[in-house]
Amino acid sequence: MHDWTLVSILVEWEKALIEIKFLNAAGEVLLTANGFTNIHIPKSNDWGPSVSVNKVIGPVILTNGIMRLEIHI
Repeated sequence: MHDWTLVSILVEWEKALIEIKFLNAAGEVLLTANGFTNIHIPKSNDWGPSVSVNKVIGPVILTNGIMRLEIHI
């Protein structure tokens, strides 16, 4: 996912659904998370403005059974 372009993030609160749309060299990719319990989307631009994925951590299964995914832009 490195250097993929983040296009949009859609959160359907009532359905507990998140859809994250990316573009890569092959075209559009949609990542879907069902049943989310927590979402954190800071946009601090520590290294300047960007729309490109730098790194991805996970998905990781936590001790409580919940899966965690971090996408760093």
